[in-house]
Amino acid sequence: SHSSAKAMARHLPLPLLSAVFLHFCNGYGYFMLLTDLPKFLKEVLGYDVQASGAVAAVPYIMIWLGYLSSGWISDLLVARRIVSFTTMRKICAMFAMFLPAILLYCSSLFERNVPVLILMNLAMFFQGFANSAYYVNYMDLSPRFSGVLCGIANGLCAVAGLVGPVVVGKLLDAVDQTNHKALHKQWQL
Repeated sequence: SHSSAKAMARHLPLPLLSAVFLHFCNGYGYFMLLTDLPKFLKEVLGYDVQASGAVAAVPYIMIWLGYLSSGWISDLLVARRIVSFTTMRKICAMFAMFLPAILLYCSSLFERNVPVLILMNLAMFFQGFANSAYYVNYMDLSPRFSGVLCGIANGLCAVAGLVGPVVVGKLLDAVDQTNHKALHKQWQL
């Protein structure tokens, strides 16, 4: 019931709820990017993603570079006492959440493959900053149960991965798939 969920939320610490919420939202964007941007490339731009295996691999390389870069930058700035751990995690969260959203929106404005692929891969790079934003929070919140907390959050994140493509599909169902201009406009939502 609604009242029992509300009561349970009062007993969970806000930092844990924040970390799980960030994890869920980041997962939503991540899975939507991986599943729906190739659809955009194919349906709107006419790009054959399957014909180019190298292009399909680049987003994974970019997110890996984002993981490495965010960790290195975070360690450097915290070690030099330029920012605190907390501030650095907030900065990484901002980079992981807002920059991919902005880049994805911008990618929908283009009608050529190259700018879209560049923006998509930049979005994946910044998506990699999520690891320095919230994955480490579970260790801070409960070192003894961090694996359990992260596992629960990953489970919720997987739900986001199921919901994202359904939402995009419903938004696109409202448009005539043969009308290229209307389809491109609908992707800008």
